[in-house]
Amino acid sequence: MLFRRPLLIVLSSIIFLPVAQASIELTDNIALSGFGSTAISKTDNRTPLFISREITDETCYDCDTILGLQLDVELFDSLSASGQVVKRTQDEWSDPELEWLYLSYEFDNFEVRAGRLRLPLFLASEYYYVSQAYPWARPPQEVYDSILGFTFYDGLSVSWDYEISDELLLTVSPYYGFERVNKVELGEYLLIFDTEYMAGFYIDLVGFNYRVHSGFMQTKYRQQPSVEQQKLDIYTLGAEYSYESWLWMAEVEFDRLQTNWYASAIYAFDYLSPYLTYGESHQLRKSKGVTAGVRYDVTSSISLNLEYQMIFSQEEGNRAQFVTSPLVYDESSDVDLVTLSVNFVF
Repeated sequence: MLFRRPLLIVLSSIIFLPVAQASIELTDNIALSGFGSTAISKTDNRTPLFISREITDETCYDCDTILGLQLDVELFDSLSASGQVVKRTQDEWSDPELEWLYLSYEFDNFEVRAGRLRLPLFLASEYYYVSQAYPWARPPQEVYDSILGFTFYDGLSVSWDYEISDELLLTVSPYYGFERVNKVELGEYLLIFDTEYMAGFYIDLVGFNYRVHSGFMQTKYRQQPSVEQQKLDIYTLGAEYSYESWLWMAEVEFDRLQTNWYASAIYAFDYLSPYLTYGESHQLRKSKGVTAGVRYDVTSSISLNLEYQMIFSQEEGNRAQFVTSPLVYDESSDVDLVTLSVNFVF
């Protein structure tokens, strides 16, 4: 895969979880790459689980299916273009999403981007759909579902890189997203947000075996059919650290509506990496969750995940990580989930 900052991506993948940097060189300055994942998943609850995936007690073979293609073009020495089309979990095969399409201009330690860009709120935001790039079958939903699955904006960003030392890189990047209408399906409901703007920044501190990522975003919007405008400030903080065969990751997201966090530990035995994750959601969603899993790296570009996840609601009838209240289905507020996934890049 081709990414803007190879150093950052390699470090954020934490050394012993290999991410293939494969691509098809169409010409000297045009490269095509791709990624995908699919899974067999099943719960013990009829209530659909997870936004945009809606996994139930019926065995699902496409709830986690993702396929993406990325084209990178070097136009001139400092000017490049990148486009990424993704069939996301919520998309039909005939209607994929244009996840990003932008022009990039680099000078000195700065980079300016304009177009459709990825929201940089979380540790895995830039490679969110590339399951091969993180240890789990899917990123912890407590944090990564906290903004209803929105992943991109149309606007501008500027990033500044500063090498504090030979092994320490600082990145500061403000961004601004223009007006657009964002839609998300939540069970039987279609939520429509008329967004006036999204504005924020992120700060990355990347060392030899660790990364700290902090983000802030403010958005002004109104949820149709209401005419009342609202503002929402979102704060995020995440860190990952590796030591020998260990990798630890943790993130927190909070705003006036909710607080969500997780912590995860991964240990690598050659090509086998067992992991344990604990997460919580509070206020808007109220749940606690434990995930035990193992990842097997078949090759540098193909991996398998087997996961068992238990989610406990902290309040009877609360939506928790479901798309609606389990009371609608006359079901328990707790749920167990089993997932077997395959991930690949090319």
